[in-house]
Amino acid sequence: MTENQTLPDPGGDLLELLDDMSAPPKSPTPAPPVDEARRKRRRIILAILVALLALLVGLFTWYLFNRKPLSELPGLSEARLPSYKTSFYDVAKPLGVAVSPDGSRIYATQSGATPSTIVFDRDGARIGQLTPPATPKTFHVPVYVAVNPTTGDVYVGDRAAGKVYVYDDSGAYRSTFQPKGDVKAISPLGLAVGPDGTLYVADVLSAKPADHRILVLAPDGTVKRVLGKGQLNYPNAIVVGKQGELYVSDSNNGRVVVIDSTGKVSTLVARGVGDGDLGLPRGLAIDDEGRMLVVDTTDHMVRLFTTGSSPTDHPGYVGSFGDEGHDDGKFTFPNGLATDTRGRVYVADRENNRVEVWGY
Repeated sequence: MTENQTLPDPGGDLLELLDDMSAPPKSPTPAPPVDEARRKRRRIILAILVALLALLVGLFTWYLFNRKPLSELPGLSEARLPSYKTSFYDVAKPLGVAVSPDGSRIYATQSGATPSTIVFDRDGARIGQLTPPATPKTFHVPVYVAVNPTTGDVYVGDRAAGKVYVYDDSGAYRSTFQPKGDVKAISPLGLAVGPDGTLYVADVLSAKPADHRILVLAPDGTVKRVLGKGQLNYPNAIVVGKQGELYVSDSNNGRVVVIDSTGKVSTLVARGVGDGDLGLPRGLAIDDEGRMLVVDTTDHMVRLFTTGSSPTDHPGYVGSFGDEGHDDGKFTFPNGLATDTRGRVYVADRENNRVEVWGY
């Protein structure tokens, strides 16, 4: 051994060993007991089952109150509601509204001091007036107005006079539509004109609702059919569907019905207090996208639905727009309604003396 070599220090190694031996033993991390892990899994499963049960109870409760398909649950529809755009003024107590086939003219019946039908252009400028023929001692109350989709002729139902007046697309008086045959007198509310010139009239001449009906009249006035008698109560607006069916706002029965080619009347939307249920439906339209719009007069709003592939399919409720009031975008006892191919909705806002325009 050389002088510079260092001997190992056995004493140091021994001390380290003694220290390790004197330290408390390190116990391994214990695994959770098997019973505790099972309890955790059970709690998770129980929470999931409780959540599912609560969901089922909620769905069942919603169905009991609304009696509608679950596909109509709020939030499931992707359809949009229109927004307020502008208003047309210079019309007194408007009841009905219609649009020319090209959308360039909007017709609004006014029942105020000077009953007539006001003509607006698409920007809301007043460009004309449809005046009923001068008839001595005849009181006029124009209610609904319809446009022939083929010729552009305008039909105005005058309930007080018991007449339907016809004007050409320039606004000139053309004739008074007179039913032929057993129908001697009428009191027209809703009107619609088919592509072939067939005129549909909601006739409420009788004071008895059991006698209220829809008259189907040929262009020459011949009565082709009588629909809905004994099942309607003050029918208002009429819409001709793509398959020849008729959609009618059965106002005092608080519902919208469809009448098929056999004359069968089926309820689409009824009176109630749930979402999409009706109070007093008046104006009615189905736009080119298949959306059905219904004016709920006493609720001061318009309700929007999507229609199905079959006329009797239950409409899907999307939502409503408007509220009671006098500001822009609000209504006070609205009545008539019409749509055009530009996504515009025209609403006769009766007590606010204007036609409101909404759009997508």
